[in-house]
Amino acid sequence: MKILHIENGRNFYGGPQQVLYLCSGLDQKGIKNIVICHPESFLKNQLEKIGIKVIGLACKSDFDLIFALNLYKIIRREKPDIIHCHSRKGADFLSGFIAKSMSVSNVLSRRVDSYEPNIISKIRCSLFKKIIAISKKIYDETSEVGIDKNKLTLIKSAVDLNQLSKQESKSVFLEKFNLEDDDFVIATVGQLIPRKGHEQLIEIFSELKRSNSRIKLLVFGQGKLEAHLRKISAENNLSKSIKFCGFLYDLDNYFSHFDLVVHCAVREGLGVSLLKAAAVGVPIAAFRVGGIPEVVHHKETGLLSELGDKESLQKNIEYFIVNKKFRLTCSINAKEWIKNQFSIDEMIDKHTKLYENLI
Repeated sequence: MKILHIENGRNFYGGPQQVLYLCSGLDQKGIKNIVICHPESFLKNQLEKIGIKVIGLACKSDFDLIFALNLYKIIRREKPDIIHCHSRKGADFLSGFIAKSMSVSNVLSRRVDSYEPNIISKIRCSLFKKIIAISKKIYDETSEVGIDKNKLTLIKSAVDLNQLSKQESKSVFLEKFNLEDDDFVIATVGQLIPRKGHEQLIEIFSELKRSNSRIKLLVFGQGKLEAHLRKISAENNLSKSIKFCGFLYDLDNYFSHFDLVVHCAVREGLGVSLLKAAAVGVPIAAFRVGGIPEVVHHKETGLLSELGDKESLQKNIEYFIVNKKFRLTCSINAKEWIKNQFSIDEMIDKHTKLYENLI
């Protein structure tokens, strides 16, 4: 069986990481993979390291005719049994249209919890034989816009527990981020874009800092709001307490040293960074949106607030700061939940069965 994967993301966010996990697992099962991805992506380098065939090809939009022509040529040359599109940004529409016109079975993974107008979503999804939702929330929302349920299947994103077990020492962590041993370290991980809610988090952090002098906030990610967020931090005299750490390819090695992960996103398909935090026992405070409640069980693995309720989120963060026993309880529960519900082996097995049923 030969699968042609398409992942157009340039940065190594949650989607490309899942493609890496999937291709690695399928390869171990003897399933051949070819991946079309951005020629300058970190994913390309990682796939090549493990011997997966990669074709560097970027897609700019739904109307990228150069991408379409090259994709057509690749399909004719490689003759895949299945085409699996993991991306949007035009790659989904073009790959779906070309695969359907060439009578090649195809699959689309949906990782976002928001949709275009129903008619546009229906057109995109009509081009694929199967649509994979990576969370129950996305499954339900995809169904609600009128997509045939017979096309839908739920395969949750997963985390690599073996990789996450390789954590750096506490001393290395403290030195790298210029922290003291008694600092209470809050981390937030995500693109610096409006829907991730960083500005709200800085406002909350500013209030918390008044009565919690040892708290520090590590902001991981990059994006168009970085300069604005740095300015807000400086205006609130928080430049020494909020550290903008950029996008780190080795971030997985430090997760266990965070005392708390806070996620202020107003939309979220599932949240791979939250899966990773929970997998190593870091409690989470977040808004109850998208697929987040599938990762964070209120009062068991973390604390959830209703969307936009900053006062509640602030109280939840403060509760974690002062209640070490509760943090420990959440830590134990979170590890067990992720181990049982978000395993890579199960994710790979479900993909394999899906592919086999399409041939």
